[in-house]
Amino acid sequence: MGMLIDRERECEFLRRKISSNKAELLIIYGRRRVGKTFLLQNCLEKALFFTADLSSSIQLMNRFLDEIKPILNLPVTLKISTWDEFFSLLKNVFETREGLKVVVFDEFQYIPMKDESFMSILQRWWDEVFSKIGVKMILCSSQIGMIEKIALAQNSPLYGRRTGQYQILPLDFFDSIKFLNFENEEDYVKTYSVTDGVPLYLREFSGYRDFKTALIEKVLTPGEYLVEEGRFLTLEEFHDPSSYYSILQAIALGKTSPSEIADVSGIDIRSINVYLSRLVELKFVEKEVPFSLSRKPKRKPRYHLSDEYLRFYFRYIHPHKELIYRGLINEALEKISTTFDQHVSFTFEKIVRQYMIRKVGVEKTGRWWSKDVEIDIVGIKGNTLYVGECKWSNKKIDVLVLNRLRSKVPYLLKDLQIDNLSVVYYLFSRSGFDGLKETEEVKLVELKDLFR
Repeated sequence: MGMLIDRERECEFLRRKISSNKAELLIIYGRRRVGKTFLLQNCLEKALFFTADLSSSIQLMNRFLDEIKPILNLPVTLKISTWDEFFSLLKNVFETREGLKVVVFDEFQYIPMKDESFMSILQRWWDEVFSKIGVKMILCSSQIGMIEKIALAQNSPLYGRRTGQYQILPLDFFDSIKFLNFENEEDYVKTYSVTDGVPLYLREFSGYRDFKTALIEKVLTPGEYLVEEGRFLTLEEFHDPSSYYSILQAIALGKTSPSEIADVSGIDIRSINVYLSRLVELKFVEKEVPFSLSRKPKRKPRYHLSDEYLRFYFRYIHPHKELIYRGLINEALEKISTTFDQHVSFTFEKIVRQYMIRKVGVEKTGRWWSKDVEIDIVGIKGNTLYVGECKWSNKKIDVLVLNRLRSKVPYLLKDLQIDNLSVVYYLFSRSGFDGLKETEEVKLVELKDLFR
């Protein structure tokens, strides 16, 4: 499927910046496989592309040089040894090739990893040359934590020089389903719990009519890249991954507090916050606080994996990789099936929050909890507070569930310190409803309603 799905905002941002009458220094970033390069290649009509990797600095600059030799009619045997030489030749390209003003450095983070002086050299060339001749320079990166540190932080040489930044996110559920053609509605939710809206992963599932077959052939079969993708996504970030993997596996199993995570992972409780802070910085883990109308969180945070694929990988693939490589597919499926509904229920909540933003138009949404009370979905829009319950269960939702949700609202209102909002209840059910009717105050959403 060689097409862009729901990337209109991203393309509009790029085209607006590229067509401006001034120089632009843009940072484009997002997790691997999210489609950044595909987006840039499809949205930019004329651009130079340089893709970095873990090669040495000398190898990188000479490989980049190979891209511009034909433009400048340079000898094939020409070699350079400094970034100043490369940027001088790049300047010549912009001055001699009419209409060419855009340059993309893809996987940009690898360059300063190999040469710490690169950022200062780039800053100097930007200040003295490229910013004055209208160049549009795009720095694209897959390592979110690192690009925020080297290009977006206040102490970065590029701070104050960038003219825009855009984080390319995975597609939400409602755009992800456009890749798929399943016969069963539940299979769309299950697939999202494995792919997290990453276009490349979704394409792996796109030719199948059911989730189970796709899972077996594309995720549980030796040699398929999704078997090892979780390791490759994380390996670069850690010198010693074993402790981090233990923590990621504990979080994937549903442990959310530092003490629970330390207990299951075997990491000393005195060290756990250091590891968690690093994982949050790298965007592998998100630190969730209860829904609030104030900026300062009132309760201790919970930790979750920020990526559905990694959550699936560390819960099911990483601990059972031996079964997969021995070809024991049925045994691996049995390990997955015992807790898979629990895994998907967390994804279902994520989809419901997207529904509240997309379909209801809430300004803010999240989960809320206190010591003894928890509400799956809370959202606000104007003078209306939306409160919701999600059930990924084979049982229908009945009036008892609604009444239980109603009983929690006074605790929520007291915590939010508001009492002048109207309350609308939303119930989301995998299996439908029993004895409930929709009213202005109570909204009922079945699985099929997500596809309307």
